[in-house]
Amino acid sequence: MAMAQRDEADRLASSPAGKRKPGKPKITEEMRANARANPNSWLYVIDEAFDPDGPVPSWAVVGAYPVNGGGEIVEDFHPNDRYRPSPKALGFPEPRNELEQLLQLVRTNHRPAADLPRVFLDSTLFVYALSPVQRTVIGFHNVDGQVLVPAYTAKALVPREWPHARAVLGRDMVPLLAGHPVTLNPHDRLTAIIPSEHLDKALSDERR
Repeated sequence: MAMAQRDEADRLASSPAGKRKPGKPKITEEMRANARANPNSWLYVIDEAFDPDGPVPSWAVVGAYPVNGGGEIVEDFHPNDRYRPSPKALGFPEPRNELEQLLQLVRTNHRPAADLPRVFLDSTLFVYALSPVQRTVIGFHNVDGQVLVPAYTAKALVPREWPHARAVLGRDMVPLLAGHPVTLNPHDRLTAIIPSEHLDKALSDERR
């Protein structure tokens, strides 16, 4: 998406990113029409996850094309050095639930990792089980010798070699962790480690 503006784009033109010119966005007919209506301006390219007619943070601007006096786009793209691509722009899969959506936003620096514990509490997770009736959680040592409790945000992500995977609400896992951190979707593209004390705090904050 794009929008034309007549001022401020000089910052993009003079920024270090303006000299790199990586990944020029494709110029569409909609962009050309926008440029024709706004000669002697700049055409800002907006991350596809944002509505260009609504509020757009500076880090959601991919960059800008200059528009000449005839309303034509000059193919001299100036990238925004503060641009943070959205999960959609990076081609991430459609999230299946709120926790997966948050993991994507944390991975792309659109949300802080500190938001994870609160959403974890109300998320359904799939944990390792030796039998369908097991009601404890099991952790595994990583290469550093630390015990981590694996939990997956979708059953489709569970390793095939697991004997069983049981669904459990995040808040019900917290008392069973015995101080060990949870590793979300280990070996997946979108993963995170949440210390148990952060989950304890999220629970206690709810009770206040």
